Amino acid sequence: MAQLVREEPASVGQRLLALMDHYRGRDSALNEQVLWRLRGPYDHEAMTRAVAALTARHEPLRTTYPRGRRMRQQIHEPRPVPVPVTDVSAEADPAAAAREIVATEVAGGVDASVWPLRPRVVRLDPEHHLVVLTLHHYCSDDYSNALLARDLRALYAAETGETVDLPAPQWQYAQWARWQAEQLSGANLERLTDYWTGKLSGARLVELPARRRRPVPEGEPPWISVEHYVDAETTAALRQLARRHRTTLFPVTLAVFYALLYAETGADDLTVASLFANRGQPQVRDTVGFFASMVLLRERFTPDTTLSDLIAQARTTVMDAMRHQDLPHQLLPPDTVAGGTGRTDDVLFQLLGSLMTRADMAGEELDDMEAQLERRRFALEFVVVPQGDQLSALLLCSRAEFDPLWADTFVRDYVTLVRRAVADADVPLARLRGAPVT
Repeated sequence: MAQLVREEPASVGQRLLALMDHYRGRDSALNEQVLWRLRGPYDHEAMTRAVAALTARHEPLRTTYPRGRRMRQQIHEPRPVPVPVTDVSAEADPAAAAREIVATEVAGGVDASVWPLRPRVVRLDPEHHLVVLTLHHYCSDDYSNALLARDLRALYAAETGETVDLPAPQWQYAQWARWQAEQLSGANLERLTDYWTGKLSGARLVELPARRRRPVPEGEPPWISVEHYVDAETTAALRQLARRHRTTLFPVTLAVFYALLYAETGADDLTVASLFANRGQPQVRDTVGFFASMVLLRERFTPDTTLSDLIAQARTTVMDAMRHQDLPHQLLPPDTVAGGTGRTDDVLFQLLGSLMTRADMAGEELDDMEAQLERRRFALEFVVVPQGDQLSALLLCSRAEFDPLWADTFVRDYVTLVRRAVADADVPLARLRGAPVT
């Protein structure tokens, strides 16, 4: 074990993750994974040095979390990190063998009390390698995974003789955790709490009629994953719709999701969870760690509300939530969202890559992430993923609570609603689902 440098308190987010793992997790539920397909000549010694340099650059990759009643971070000196190579080039189907290894890696728990990072390289042929970083969620999140992918590419290039300009992190994660603790106290905590309790007072959880307990057939995976695509022409029109509303894709795609939930439930007061990057401080732009904060996005409307109206409302809701994202919803009074049954994070919406391009989530590498779809943390997670000039609409939900046919129809209906939205965003929600597509 590397020499201990210092001990720091865990962040609020890390403590909440620990609770999630205790009550809802499994051994691998808090795994994260970064993948990089490397084509051309490969230098394993350079890769080993690059991984070591990556852990030296980012403290969370060499931070352990001893078991005990009081969660804390123990930050260690940089050390060499073994990078084993698994050669599948002689297999009948090297790609299938590589996918199995990726699935095995993400399914195997990372013991954060020992070390939070487990690297591996898979050799498909002499000029085709897959670099796999499996990490504990305590030390990374989606934004951080993109940083790690960027940094590892740059550090490997530097180790092989290229000149690389890589910005240094201004803060390490422990510095931000101390800053966050200061923010979540005194008058600022009162301000954040007042905003969220006012915004969410009287809110109800989303109750989907299709949700009910059902037996999982033997041999079937516990989770359903359904993906459909929004074509390039419609995606371009959706981006144009966002520009007309002077906003990004996130409020627009969220508004369509609200419209779909309204069609499913008939409820005109909807609250969904979402994960925000929580990086308002410029000092953490290049910092790796678990920053993500779960917030609740509530919207109220009438049957006469148009999608244009709903986009405008969602834009305001998202902007306000970003200004108040320092306080995760789990720290609010327990009766803030009192209506309905279930958990406040049972229905979650995300636009992946909405705050930073995921260089490790494109093409074949996105396909490699299929293994992660089998270890979800929420009952229903709806994810919109920009992929080049089109969008992927992805639903991940519990097979014990939702029917696969319903899940497929739900995603198809979302794609159809997107097409209707770009055809005429001024159709009232009550008629949007049945409006003709031009």
